[in-house]
Amino acid sequence: MAQYFAYKARNLAGDLITGKIEAENRNKAISQLRERRIFVVDIKEAPALDAGIKLDRFFQPKVGGRELAVMCRQFATMVQAGVPLLQTIGIISQQSDNKTLKKTMKNVGSNLEGGKSLTDSVKPYPRVFPDIFTSMIEAGELSGDLEHVLERLAVIFEKEHYMKEKIKSAMTYPAVVLVVAVLAVTALMVFVLPTMTQMLIDMKVPLPVTTTMIIALSDFLRNQWYVVFGLVIALFFGYKAAVKTGRGKKLKDNIVLKLPVVGPLNQKIIVSRFCRSLSTLLRSGVPVLQSLEVVKNIVNNHRVNMSLLDAERSIKEGQSFAKPIQRSRFFPPMVGTMISIGEETGSIDSLLEKVAEFYENEVDDMVARLSSLVEPVLLVGMGLVVGFILVSIMLPIFSLYDNIQ
Repeated sequence: MAQYFAYKARNLAGDLITGKIEAENRNKAISQLRERRIFVVDIKEAPALDAGIKLDRFFQPKVGGRELAVMCRQFATMVQAGVPLLQTIGIISQQSDNKTLKKTMKNVGSNLEGGKSLTDSVKPYPRVFPDIFTSMIEAGELSGDLEHVLERLAVIFEKEHYMKEKIKSAMTYPAVVLVVAVLAVTALMVFVLPTMTQMLIDMKVPLPVTTTMIIALSDFLRNQWYVVFGLVIALFFGYKAAVKTGRGKKLKDNIVLKLPVVGPLNQKIIVSRFCRSLSTLLRSGVPVLQSLEVVKNIVNNHRVNMSLLDAERSIKEGQSFAKPIQRSRFFPPMVGTMISIGEETGSIDSLLEKVAEFYENEVDDMVARLSSLVEPVLLVGMGLVVGFILVSIMLPIFSLYDNIQ
């Protein structure tokens, strides 16, 4: 059984280097390092790279699209300037503000010093480098066009970051309004209503059905709040567990796509991401079947993956790539038409890029409209809920006033 060994060693230049290596035993680990012209100073057993649950993973900063885009821009510039690969990795590691990326780049540098290729050096870190990064780096190394591949990666990470930030900024204000509304209604039900309802009960005023319902809900929230809290937590973790199953993931994807407003927006986001990613992969020289595998992981939607599996079968049988996309009920006709034209003219990558730009603009427009629509809907909804509560309490008071007169 293979084990991991942590080592300190010196290379041919006499520099002290550290790293980890996988081997069946200590002697074979030393032999493998010697074959790479690395001479061991100290070596000992180390835990597997991904063994166990490491608490620091939960507290490490994530590496987002912005950090990856900046890293790719720096990488491309230094490659173009002729800076050696190992030195480039070291410079990026020193300049990175993200602790996770800094540490990962140091490990990549150690792997390179150990004689691995750049592709094999980044593969052990899928939490930092997504599949599209690894596949395109591999294509860039094989074609000798690493500089342009890195520039394309920077563009795709920048586009992805911009789209996410656009959606976040549009949804921030409505989310804040929703949270404030929920807190306000909860405070009204828990702290204000009990005083008023107790007065009505003491005066033995006949209570309408709506008032009785509001009082019962208020008592439940005050006395059984832990049930509500536990139910929310159970629903959250139950949802997380369900979407990890194949059936749950399929159900979630189908429900999201059928939701009004959100469904069409999600579809356009997926289509733009699909076209942008596939265009970039093909332009970088990644084989079409491998590109489709990478795109499936990027899109991560059951309906799209089924369409792409159909496309893979069609390509393996020597048939058209466009026809399965045209048969799909998910992709708009424009996508299938463009792929069909691209197959005939040999320009699928450039046509897919144009489709991606079109749908990215569509997403921008929809997000702007959705933001302006959600705000008044939430305010009206909040007003209706608060108004219903107040009317339910005021009705018996009015009834009491009429009886007195």
